[in-house]
Amino acid sequence: MRLFTLLPLVLLILPTSPAFDHEFPVPPLTHKSLFYIHRSVNSNTVLYEVNLLGDKTIDPKNPVSVYWLRYAEKGQKRDLNMLERNFAYGIKCIPAGPGKYTMHFVASKTRQAEVLLDQNGQATAIMDISGKASRLKKIFVQVSEDGWWPKVDYVEFFGEDVRTKKATYEKMKV
Repeated sequence: MRLFTLLPLVLLILPTSPAFDHEFPVPPLTHKSLFYIHRSVNSNTVLYEVNLLGDKTIDPKNPVSVYWLRYAEKGQKRDLNMLERNFAYGIKCIPAGPGKYTMHFVASKTRQAEVLLDQNGQATAIMDISGKASRLKKIFVQVSEDGWWPKVDYVEFFGEDVRTKKATYEKMKV
């Protein structure tokens, strides 16, 4: 659960601007896009995508890239800094079979996802959401800034059931 205990430190260090009634831009998604994270503090978005080799397989040396789209500034792309990589938004990928990786979130010991390409070549992160194997689409982190130290109140997971294609949702209080 380190994501949710150390995330306030990261949010404190990062420049922030007011959120716009929780209406955030959806990042441009491609066949390499896995999912993204929105936070209540501003419109900056963290995007997760697979790295592909020339033969359109996942790069075993660096399966997933994670970076910012800084919408609260000029919309530019920016790499995660060391604190963000190691305590908040970073991941570790472990091979789980041919073309498949288990992605561990550095900030949470309880959440992981299986990363693979589906039959159409679309990057996919499969995660348990409310007890259902789901394609993870988005994560939302609600932060309250009451007082001097920001606090993560809850995290929401949005996905699609891999079997039924129905929307899945889970809210995790922190």
